[in-house]
Amino acid sequence: MQEQKDLIRITEEFLTDNIDYQKLRKAAEEYKTFLYQLCSCELDNETGRSDIQLSSGKALGTFWAALCIDDFIRTRQFIRGIDQAIREKRQHNDSIHVLYAGSGPFATLILPLILRHPKERVKYTLLDINPFSLEILNRLIARLELQEYKLEVICADATQYQLSSDTPDIIVSETMQNALAKEQQVPIFIHLMKQAKPDTVFIPEKIELSIGLQKDGDLLEFPFLEQYKKVDTVFEVSKEALHLVLQSKETAPGEIIFPENSLTLEKHVLKDYSQLVLLTEIKVFCNERINLNESGLTTPLIIDNIPENVNQSITVLSQYKICTEPKLDYQIVVG
Repeated sequence: MQEQKDLIRITEEFLTDNIDYQKLRKAAEEYKTFLYQLCSCELDNETGRSDIQLSSGKALGTFWAALCIDDFIRTRQFIRGIDQAIREKRQHNDSIHVLYAGSGPFATLILPLILRHPKERVKYTLLDINPFSLEILNRLIARLELQEYKLEVICADATQYQLSSDTPDIIVSETMQNALAKEQQVPIFIHLMKQAKPDTVFIPEKIELSIGLQKDGDLLEFPFLEQYKKVDTVFEVSKEALHLVLQSKETAPGEIIFPENSLTLEKHVLKDYSQLVLLTEIKVFCNERINLNESGLTTPLIIDNIPENVNQSITVLSQYKICTEPKLDYQIVVG
């Protein structure tokens, strides 16, 4: 059918090896327009803009979730990473199961791949807590005539969802903002990791939060990345890192206490820098990464100013906390 052909054509740019930013931006705009036209629904209303607040963070409203397509580097890297993970799993399994936790109204990061893999070999579970988002997603599936594919749409909180006996081979969840603030990325990852198989692939594979330093100055004076200096990683989301946390820090069922981190920056390290920043870096899958400031997900977050002519060390005490507004808590100690 024509809509399926259009979807393949529009999303081809996301899978090309070389990045042409102009073409990629255009592809993201066309992809978004295509999905809006297919769903034939008004998202920019009170229902669409309403976030869902939970004890472990918020789930974005349908309108805001749909806007994530505009972050075209994020969209490209996740689509490519998921595609690579599916291809690798298919080399070793006759059939595989992909769970997309937090699919939003369009299942944006998986939709371009459904038509690119044999329907008899890949099963998809599309999970979201927002009924309005799933109403639109079901409409989209019908318009694209994907009913013959193995697609299951489920309305549930991913932090409470119990995996079936058909445990996923790949679990995708991009429910985050920069610095892992506000949304449910960490509790979703932990809850599903506890139930998954040892060889289940999680996408993203790794998210690192690091303390860094930022220079003042005009971008013309030096390349952008020279504005920043990464000092040390203070929190990591990955199977390996969180497995260690679960082994040593789970004090009660469902209660996770992350280790505290203390990082001291001596005055010679602080020289020529004006601000302390929190840096986010993402390994999506294998070589597919989202580096510093390539996406809204990796925009540096300023946490404190460094005094001019600083003559003392600065210690940053930090600990990630899951609560109604998850974030990395920090305290700055001078001297």
